[in-house]
Amino acid sequence: MDYKLQLNAQAILQKKFNGAKSGYNALEVDSYLDQIIEDYEKVENGKLLSTKEYDTLVKKVETLMSKNKDLEIELSKYKSRLKDIKETDNVSKDNIDLLKRINALEKFIFEKGFDPSTIK
Repeated sequence: MDYKLQLNAQAILQKKFNGAKSGYNALEVDSYLDQIIEDYEKVENGKLLSTKEYDTLVKKVETLMSKNKDLEIELSKYKSRLKDIKETDNVSKDNIDLLKRINALEKFIFEKGFDPSTIK
């Protein structure tokens, strides 16, 4: 939603009032208008900054949506590749120790002149 302000800091600063003898204290009015100008400058600066931030955030969202789509495709590929693995098929420390022992035995057999892949 785009808001249109009727005034800006410069317009408030340049506004001239007609003098009146029985009116308000000119110093109080001037001080109050200075506060209003500060607020308007904050609003104007914030609005310009938020527009830039908005554009940056839109680009980031588009990039993240693209990455998310790619990751979902990759996830589905992994799910299909790993669908046969059960959650109970965990590699335990015992399995690793057994694999190390088998590897050592294969090396020993290979060093003795036999090919471990041909042994049945």
